[in-house]
Amino acid sequence: MNRRSFLVGSGSILTSAFVDKANWFLRNRNSVVPFAEAKENAETLYFVDLGHQNFDLRLGTPEYGLPDLTFRQWLEKYEYPLNFGHQSGEGFNKDSFEKLMGWHDVETDQLDEIAPFELYHKKWELTDSPFARAHLYLRDLDLFNESASNGELLGDLEFIDEHQMHMGYTLGVASEDPLTASLLQARLLELGKNISVKIVDEI
Repeated sequence: MNRRSFLVGSGSILTSAFVDKANWFLRNRNSVVPFAEAKENAETLYFVDLGHQNFDLRLGTPEYGLPDLTFRQWLEKYEYPLNFGHQSGEGFNKDSFEKLMGWHDVETDQLDEIAPFELYHKKWELTDSPFARAHLYLRDLDLFNESASNGELLGDLEFIDEHQMHMGYTLGVASEDPLTASLLQARLLELGKNISVKIVDEI
């Protein structure tokens, strides 16, 4: 388990006075402390309340969001880059794409039909899902100010990798403390990140 806490008192925003304010907003409004520094066009990191003190972080949308993909979209987005090393939009080699269709027994008249989600569910979970996007965005940031030596540890974030299982998926970030949402928002602002953190109920 990779569960981490924030070091309060070591930054410009994340102070003990801020924690008091964060607790007030949590008790009275069930929300993150609002910041003028968070711009209107900021991307949103949703702190989704799953109930029973379980929270799931999702970047860009609070919904689970598994899309419907055609066979063509599935092959182009996930299988072609995996097998031929090209990213979507770079231009596909026709012979290579036809070879890929053969490997997966996909006929030309199937390409624009909706593919079974089982074909791409796992790959989507690990790369494009809102919970994977949250993990991929947050994992390399200095969220916990490890260069500082003094301060109080509060809140918690658990980074879940593909070797674990949580709420049915295998890559994401979770928490058991709603105060963490405000602590995370404050730390992101200290790092100069234009991300707005918002507490919401599961949709």
